[in-house]
Parts: sequence; structure tokens; C-alpha cells
Amino acid sequence: MPKGYDTKRQEKDKFLSPLAHSHFSNVNQEEAEQWLKDRIGATFPHKESGNSLLSNSEPTDMPAESVDSTADSKVKVKEKLPQYMGSMWNSITKSSSAVTSAVHTHLVSKIPLLDKLKPQVSANGVVDDMGLTPIVLPPQTGEASSGNKCNTLETREDNYQMSLLKAATSQCIKKGGLPLASSLSESQLATSSLTAPQQEFSSSACIGTEVWSWGGGEHGQLGHGDTLDRPHPCLVSSLLDLQVYRVHCSLHSALALTTDGKVYGWGDNTHKQLLYKAGPVLLQATVLPISVKLPVTNLTIGHEHTLLRVIYPVGAVSKGGVFWMGSNCLNELGTRLQFTNNLGHPLCMGAGPNSISSLSTLNDENGVHTELSQLIASEIQFYRVLLDIQSELVEPIIQSDNMTDMLDSPIGEALQHMFENLFILVDSIGVNCQELSGVSDASELRNVSLVGNCRSYMTSFSVYATHFHNLLAMNGLSKLVERVKPILLRNGSTLTSLLERCQLEFTEDLVVTISVLLQLPLRRVSEYHDAVERIQLQLEDGSMLVSSLNCLEKEKLHLSAQFNLAESTRIFWENWPTAVTEGLKESHRRLVRESQTLPLSLLGGSKLYKNSFALFNDVFVHIQGQVHKIYPLEKLWIESGTSKGTLHELEIHLIMPEASLTLLASNTAEKAEWMWVLSQTVTNWLSSYKLEPFGHHPVNHRGNMLRTTPAHRVATHMFYKSGPLQGAVYKGMWLKGKMHGDGQIMWADGKVYTGQFSDGVIKGYGKMVSKIDGKVESIEGHWINGKLHGFAKARYANGDFYTGFYKDHQFNGHGVLKQKSTSSVYIGEWKNGRKHGYGVLDIKGEKYLGQWCRDTKQGPALQITLDGSYMEGTFHNNKLIGQGLIMTSDDTYYEGNFTGLNEVNGRGVMMMSTGDSITGTFDGSWATGIKVTGVYSKASPTEDTVRLPQLFGKLSTDHDLKWVELFHHSKVALGCAGDKAATEEDCEKAWEKVAVLFASLRSRNANQVKKKFYAEQLEKIPLHNLPSMSLEHYRSIRQYLLKACECDFHPLGLLLSNLVDVYRTSYSGTGTHPRLLTHAREELMSITHRYYDVIRILFPELPAECSPQKILSKSCLELTNSSGDLEVTTSGHMTNNNIALGSEIPQSAEIEDKNTEDCEIITPTLLIFPLLMPKVYEPLFHLYALQNEAADEKYWSRVQRFNKQCDLTLLSYLGVPEKFWIIKEGNSLDADLNSMSIKNGCYVEAIEILQRLSTYLTPAEKLQSLQLTFDKINTVVKNHLTEKFVWSMDDLFPVFLFVVIRSRLRYLGSEIQLMDDLMDDHLEYGELGLMFTTLKACHLQIQTEKLL
Repeated sequence: MPKGYDTKRQEKDKFLSPLAHSHFSNVNQEEAEQWLKDRIGATFPHKESGNSLLSNSEPTDMPAESVDSTADSKVKVKEKLPQYMGSMWNSITKSSSAVTSAVHTHLVSKIPLLDKLKPQVSANGVVDDMGLTPIVLPPQTGEASSGNKCNTLETREDNYQMSLLKAATSQCIKKGGLPLASSLSESQLATSSLTAPQQEFSSSACIGTEVWSWGGGEHGQLGHGDTLDRPHPCLVSSLLDLQVYRVHCSLHSALALTTDGKVYGWGDNTHKQLLYKAGPVLLQATVLPISVKLPVTNLTIGHEHTLLRVIYPVGAVSKGGVFWMGSNCLNELGTRLQFTNNLGHPLCMGAGPNSISSLSTLNDENGVHTELSQLIASEIQFYRVLLDIQSELVEPIIQSDNMTDMLDSPIGEALQHMFENLFILVDSIGVNCQELSGVSDASELRNVSLVGNCRSYMTSFSVYATHFHNLLAMNGLSKLVERVKPILLRNGSTLTSLLERCQLEFTEDLVVTISVLLQLPLRRVSEYHDAVERIQLQLEDGSMLVSSLNCLEKEKLHLSAQFNLAESTRIFWENWPTAVTEGLKESHRRLVRESQTLPLSLLGGSKLYKNSFALFNDVFVHIQGQVHKIYPLEKLWIESGTSKGTLHELEIHLIMPEASLTLLASNTAEKAEWMWVLSQTVTNWLSSYKLEPFGHHPVNHRGNMLRTTPAHRVATHMFYKSGPLQGAVYKGMWLKGKMHGDGQIMWADGKVYTGQFSDGVIKGYGKMVSKIDGKVESIEGHWINGKLHGFAKARYANGDFYTGFYKDHQFNGHGVLKQKSTSSVYIGEWKNGRKHGYGVLDIKGEKYLGQWCRDTKQGPALQITLDGSYMEGTFHNNKLIGQGLIMTSDDTYYEGNFTGLNEVNGRGVMMMSTGDSITGTFDGSWATGIKVTGVYSKASPTEDTVRLPQLFGKLSTDHDLKWVELFHHSKVALGCAGDKAATEEDCEKAWEKVAVLFASLRSRNANQVKKKFYAEQLEKIPLHNLPSMSLEHYRSIRQYLLKACECDFHPLGLLLSNLVDVYRTSYSGTGTHPRLLTHAREELMSITHRYYDVIRILFPELPAECSPQKILSKSCLELTNSSGDLEVTTSGHMTNNNIALGSEIPQSAEIEDKNTEDCEIITPTLLIFPLLMPKVYEPLFHLYALQNEAADEKYWSRVQRFNKQCDLTLLSYLGVPEKFWIIKEGNSLDADLNSMSIKNGCYVEAIEILQRLSTYLTPAEKLQSLQLTFDKINTVVKNHLTEKFVWSMDDLFPVFLFVVIRSRLRYLGSEIQLMDDLMDDHLEYGELGLMFTTLKACHLQIQTEKLL
């Protein structure tokens, strides 16, 4: 049993044994399919449309009955056989793949045909003379696929005897240690999964092959060691993993050709066609003696003889010939056919019955085929030499017990990597042998990896060379020889024989011997170059070889340079003491220059110690006595002295993090050489240096060589000098020895900063995360010189949250602080870390809205206490001092002099909730008691008992002075700070700021999806700063503002978001008080007008706030100029001159079309409210509801009473004329019993429109809803009445009152007050003003009307 034949395969053969004695016709196809699927991964498709390998019918099992020679049996087999074999062939080829991308796709097989069924061989396949489905041969090209590969098909005009199937698989054979599965290159299959304990030397047969056979075996032609038939494919175990790449079969014999040129034969040997000294039958594959001595490149076998194309050396060259074995041959090595000496490389060799043979060659006048033969011969011979080195030198070293303790050392690691890659290289060369052996003409060289894919083929050489040179540079070969010298001396004769076979001179120096043997693969590159160059010279058109020659030339030069560097590095390590080289010596490190060979001194260096310098491929080393300092090249910048004619001209400045060196060359020539070498070495190292990138910065990988030395680098550094960064590790971008760009720095205490750096300090946007007492503290924002400066968000370890602006790492400007310990929220202005300016403090529902100074309440303010009291006045050191006002929850208030928060002293007036008042002197505390000296006055019966104090709203902070810092920050962001009016220059500067902001956000990839979406929407700058305003331009501005305000990183969107936050904090929550409504309304108007001013920085063509202005479209302007019957009303609607109250109301569609298409009115509120009101409507309307709570409750109770009545009763009660009693269908209500039951049937559409009034958020939208309600009433009446009709207020009011009652608006009083307070003055006149007045009248009428 050969090595590698495992127990699993034995079990498979045992499974086959019961079937081995059965007749082929009794084989069940499902069993065969399942067996092949389990053994080689093949599957059998049951139908493959359009495939020439399958018939159109579904495949079926082979006939179960016995097969005889009758005509009926032949007909049955003729129907079944093509389906079975076609399906089998198709499944095998589909589930197979090449070992490498260059392995030829051959399948060697003899199709199992029944006796006397002889197929005809065609050029591209096999076609049975009975009409069997043709089996197309796969092309012999190197096409890569995946899985296991079944190679070549060959058929002969022979009767059914046997079939051979050669499959190339990936086998990882353990030879004493760890398999090299982790080292498999792209040219090897990755199906091996063997594992073993690590830190063991190992080797691997990376390219494994299997040969399968089935059919008749009476002459031993199946190669299984017996003469039994095989109905299913079975593994030929004696050929396992011998790298068989070609198989030929005759009537009763077969040959297999391996990669190293050996030939194995088995089967019938009656005529000595296989072995001269063997018996008539060879039951197992046996190597032919001639192939052991002379490599075979081609072969064929007939019934009685064998032809072998061999390579044999003649002088300095190798020649080929054809040897005959079989009948009339009396030599065990065969008989050389003399006439074949000068035939060149045979293209085709054939052998038939009765010792008939044929040879086909090409005319080789130009010597191309001779050179090609030389290349093939030399490659096979070289491959044999490498196999000998691997088996006779490397494997004994690997299996040596003396190597175990070397594994943990750098030399042991380098040695293991070298041997691993040697095995991979040997396999790559073996594949190249296969590819070259399949070449019959120079034009086919492009299918060989050496020519067609030279760069990939050279990769295995480069990798092996790297590890070999690593070992050489560290003097590892000497260490190796010291460990395995007994083994080498014990095998001295083997080593001598190996040198002879390699045609190398013997030397007693074992280190030199081992070095020369291991360097043989690298010398092969030069031989490749010479061989390909000779072939090119012989070709008429050698252009296809140019790329290969260039690649080989570069690789040859590269290997030579690497060897020289490794050798000079080895000498450097030997010349310096161990104390110096202890921490420097690494396997990949190579010496480039040193100051002993190219003088270089340290400017201002100490004379007590000698200063030496060494430049390696990855570091620059300063050696001072027995001490050395290492400077990585990725953190090394070179500058030259520039003062000509002075000593500075010879200076070379080296800049590193936390260090710098000024070196002095001997002369300008040596300085120039040092400058060039330093710059080139740094550039080469940066081209291969790999580090995780930050942000969008690219990283250079090996193969992408830089042309110039980049100033910006990516590197890691640990700070060692004393200071705030000592012990910290920085990973990121550098510029001239300083942190610059995106990066991350980690301190020893766990603090981490990730963000931007500039000139060696934290500067830009970043995030700092640290732990204090086990709790995480996170600060994200803008930094300057390591301190927060600008907008930031902070979460402190004590649970506090801050969002706002910083300066010098302190709160400064506008910000929001949420303190966990006090359950308080402060939103407002800060200075030097203290509350300073206007702000709002909310502590568990108690609100303070006013001025601050150094964390104390100082200045005009108002305060809402937990018991519902409202206080207003001037605060000093957290106390209310001087004139002030206090209002209790029962509407009692006091106006006068205060000496504390609840303390009064001096003149004042107290007004009771009943209307009675006390005027005089007050002294005491509001909580404990007040002494009063004064006059008590009773309220007049005619006087309104509910009235506001005279000081109400006059002692609090002016609304235009609130949130000043917010607007200041916004203007700074737009590049327009100050209170002066914006100019055209400010406009352009602002748009530049916006463009830069979006560019920086795109580079930072901030908040990904949402910000990216809005960035794409707002990246295009709209038209601005136009000389005049048109309706179309105004609408484009409005669309831009809608998008900008939804984007919280746009200056306008950020400002609006902050304004909404401060507004909601001030007027919502548990501290909400109805007395805050006046302040909320006035603050809203102030915010609106100031926000409008900020918008005008970007769009200065918007009109100033002087008065409402109308804008017309171009079409409207043309219409206005052509006819004078159109005018624009103050409401912004276009109307006819003859429309008035006493005339017919125009239809809403006409109004809406003209309003939206031809003209609009511009005011700050009409532009800003659609942006602002949706965000602040809830707290604002809540204040209106609180103030009008009593009135709305009274109104609502009456509306509910009215709505209990049917339509007829309610219309009659309200005084609606009967002609306006119109139901939904357009019919009139009559005073009959049927009409008495109708409820909610009149003016339904108008009621539904009016009900939507509470869903609109701006006064303009509410007025539009009101207008549409009147319009719908007018439409219903007009469609119902046939005669001409003109409205009068006596008719319109009761109808509209009915609609208002039926609409059931719960807070109509609050809605009316909100509209009245916030709508523009110009809307109070004209049609909309009249309609709004009618609505107010209806609300008043409902409250005062007598109930039914």
C-alpha cells in the first residue's frame, strides 16, 4: 500500500468489492452516481439543455438485464449508454477544476463500450458509429475553475476493456509536522484541512493527483493489483500523489507520465512493451527504468510496443530522441531510434496494432523547436534536482530533533518560512513542467505561465527569495549547519551525490554548500531569461515574449540587488558588537548605507563618544558608543541646508517626532548621495508600509510605488518625553514630525481622543473619551490647542450633559446644561464657564427667565414659582430688589417695592381677585405676613375685575435682547458678525462659508444617511443677490429654506433648531403659566424678525421689514400692463374691481389659481412662520388655551347644547332664511316630519373645511381655510338658487353661524386670539379681514346667544 493511502480509501474499496465481480450491465446508475459524488465530488445532472454531451431525453439507469451480443441488446445499450456516459462526463467536468490556472485540461480514459462497438475518433471528440452522443474533448489550455479537476480523454479503436480517469486534487501530506495549509498560494487548491500542533517543521505535496480506472481487468490493465473487473471508477492507489499529468492506454496496457518525467506502466507485458525483465502481466503501476535515468516528455503505447520521447545530455546541451520498447527490443532501457535524433521535438506520436507507429514533426529551419526542446528538457531536469534537494537535504533537516528549540527564535522562524515557500516553489516549477511539456509549437507558449503570466509565476520565486535572503542576512545558514552538522556529515555521500547531480563543485564548507544548493531556484530566473531570449531571437515575430522578458529581467536584477543587500547586512551584523546589534537585528532588515563607508557626522556631537549612523530599509539608526537610537523611516523627514558657501551647505536635517538631528557630510557629493539614498529609502519603505487609514486618507501598499517622498504620512508613535503626552500612543497622520490631520491618541490612563490634529496639537473636530471613577466621560466638538473652542457636546462623568459653545475649554456663548444632581436645565448664555447674559433655568418646574451675571440672577427677569406665582422685576444677587410685580394663582397681584424674593418694603398697590385694591405702604414677607398702611378701595360695579397690572411685561428682559448669542454664532458661521446691515460682500462670503461647510461634512462622512441626503439636496447654491425679486425667484428661495431648515448642520437649520429648543424650554413643561402668553407671543415675533435678518444675509434681495411688498410673476406683470381691470388687494389676492361685499363672491378655484400663480405678498411672518410654527405651535397654543380656558369652556358648553338640535330647528332658531335651508343633495328643508329628523345634513362640505382650521399652524393658512369655507357656502347657495343672487350680511351671518356651530371647534376662542395676535396687519383689511371679523362675531354670538 503506497504512502498516503488512508483508511477512508480502503473503506471505499471494500464498498466496491461486492460489485467488482458483477457484470457491468447489472450496475445501478444511482449507486455509481452517489459513489462518484462521495469520492471526487462529482454530481450527475439529469438534464442539460443545449449540451452536446447529453441527449434530449432524461437519463435512465443502465439496463438491468444481462447484456449479450444479440441485436436487441445492442439496440438497448445504444439507447441507454450515451445518456449514462454523457451525464457522467458532463458532471465530472462541471465539478472539476485545474490545479492551477495553467494546468492543461486533459482526461485520459477509454470509454467502456461493449464488444464490437467501435467508436470513430474525430478531431474534436469521440463519435460512435452507432450514433452515440459525441464527447467533446476539452481544449488543452490553462483555464482555471474550482473544485477537483478531471484531466484528458483518449479513445482508441479497441474493444471494451477498461477506462482511466485522472483527477487532480489538493492533497496535504504531513511529513513530520505542521502541514502548510496556511501557506497555500493562489496556484494551489484550498481544500486541505489537516491540522497539527504548531511550531513543527513540515513539508507538503501541494499538488496531488489521483488516477481512476474501471472496466475489464483480466490483464491487470486497471492497475489495482488484480485481474478483476471494476464496474465503477476506482482509485489506482499506486499512482496516488505522483503528479501524473498524462495517461495513455492501449488494448491491455496503460502508461502514466509524471511531472518529473518518469513513466509508470501496468497491464499486458507479453511483448516486453513495459518492462524487459518483467513477466507477461504487471498488476500494479511500475516505473520504467529508462525514465529514471532520462526524463520523458512524451509517450504513446500500442498493442505490442511503446514509444518514449526522452531528453539526454550531449555535451553542454540536451538532445532528445525516441526510444522503442516492445517486440524486437533486447534492452531494458529500450532501443533508441537513430533516425529521430534530428527530427526535433515531435508534435505527435502514435502507436497502433502490430507494432505500427507514427511520428509528426515540424520543419525546424530557424531552430525554434530546438530551443523549445532545450527549455523543456532543462526545466524537467531542474525540477528533478529540486525534488532531490527537497527529499535528500530539506526533509532530513526538518525531521531532525535538533531543530525543535530553534522555532521560537527569529532564525528558526525565517528558516521555517523559507522551507515552506521552497515546497510551494517546487510545485510551481512542476506545474510549469506540465505546461511546457504540452507545448508543441512556439505559438502555444502564451498558454504557459512562464510567458503568458510571468509576473504571477515569478511571485513564488520572489517570496522564496525574500525568506532565503532573510536567513542569509541574519547568518542563519551558519546557525543551521551548527545544529544539523551531524546529519550532514552522516549523509556526506548523499550530499556529494546531490552536488554532482546539480553539476556543482564539491566544497568542504558545509555553509557554502547549503547556501549554493538553496540558491539554485533563484539562479533559475537568469536561465529562464536566457532561454526565452534565445527563443525570441529565433522567432520571426517575438512580440509575445517581450512582456515575459521584461518581467524576467526585472526579477533577475531584483534578486541580485536583494542578495547584495542581504550579504552586506550580514557583514554589518558580524562587524558590530552584540550589545549594539541585540535590538536591531531582524530578519527583514537590510543595510542600505552606513557612515563608515560613506562618512557622516553629527553637528555639535560630543567628542567623548563616536557617533555612527546606519540607514536600513525600514529604520535610521544613530549609534553612540554602545547605545543606539532607532528612528522608523515612516516618521523621518529629510531637509537640506540651503546656505551656500558656508558650513550649512553640507548639513542634512532629519526631523522626527520629539527629536531632530543635524548631520554634516564631508563634501557636497557625499551630501548629495546621502540625500538621494535617504529620500529613496524612505519613499520605498512608505510604498510598502501598511497601516489602518484614518478618514479618507489613502494607504500605500506594496506594488504601488511612490514617485516622490510624501510629506503627509500615516504612522504610530509612543511619546517618551516628559509632558502631557508622555506615555500616550498616537496613530494617524503626520507632517514633518508633528501630528497633523486625522488621528487617534490614547493616554496611559485610558483617555482617548479621535479626531483632527494640526501642528502637533489637538485642533479641529474630534471626540475625547475618558473614565473618571469608573464612569465614562465623552466630549465631542471643536478643539484648538487641545482645548474645546466652538460648538461641542459633552457627557460628564457626574451625569451632567452640556450642548453648546466653549472657549478655552469653558462654557462660553450659548449652551444647554442639564445637571443630574439638581434635576435642573439651564439654557442660555455663558461666559468663562458661568451663566452670564440671558438664560432660562428650570428646576423641577420652577422657571427663571432673565439675566444672569457670574452664576447669579442679576437684572430684569421674571420667575414662575412652584405654587403658580408669577414674579417680575429686577434681580440682584438672586433677590428681587426695587420695583417689582407678583401675581398669585387666584389673580391677586402686588405692584411695588421689593427687598427680596418674597419680601416687600415700601409703597405699593395690591389688587384682589374681586377687584378691590389696597394702596399704601407694605412691609413684611409674603409667606409669613405683611404689615399694610394704606387705603382700601372697593371695586366699581361697572369696572372690569380682571385687568393686568400696569407693570406687567415692563420689568422683564427686552425680547430683542434674548438669545443674542445664538444669532451671533449664526452670523459668525456665515462670516458676517456684527449688527450692521449685510452687504453684497457679506452675501458672497456667507455662501463661501456654506460651501466650505458642506465640503468638510462630505469629507468627514458625518452622520451618514440623513446628512448625506440633505448635503446632496443643498450642495447646489441657488441664485442669490439678484437686482430684483420675482415670484419665481421668491418661491425658489422658499424651497431652499424648507430644505435648509430641516438640515441641522446648515447655519440656518442649526439656528432654527436652537431657537426652537430655547423657545420650548421657556414656555413648555411643568412650569407653564398663562401669564407667559404675552411674553411668548412677543418673543416669537422678535425671533421671527431677527431670523429674517439672518436669511437676508444669504438673500439680500428680500425686502426689508418696512412694509408688506407684493411680487408679481412675469405673466401677471404683462397682464397688468395690458389691461387695468386687475389689482392686487392688501390680502395678497388678485381680484376684479367689481367684486365687493354686496356682489357675488368669486369661486375659490379662481382665487387660489391667481394667488398661487400670479402674485404674493412678502412679509417676514409669511416667509418664516411656515418654517417656525410647526415646531413651536404646541407650547404656544397651550398658553392660549390656558389663558382662554374659562371662555372656551363656556363656548364649548353652548356649542354642545346647540348641536343637540336638528338642522331645521337650529336654522330656524338662528334666523336663517328658508331659501338657505339646503341639505347635501341640494334640496330644501321643509317643515314636515321627515325634515325634523335630519341632522348634520346642511352645508356639510363647508363644515368639513372649517373643521380643518385647527389643523393649520400659521395664521395665513387658517385664514385661507376660512376663505375656502365662505367660498363653499357661496357655491352651494349659487347652485341651489336659480335666480340671480347677491349676498347681504343679514343673509350671510346666520348661515355662517350655523356652519361654525356645526363645525364643533373645541378651542375656537384660542384659535381666534392666536390669529388675531400673529397675523400681519395688512390681512385685517379687505375680504379676509371681513371674513375673520365675521368669525369673531359668530364666536361672540355663541357665547351671548340665549339657549334653546
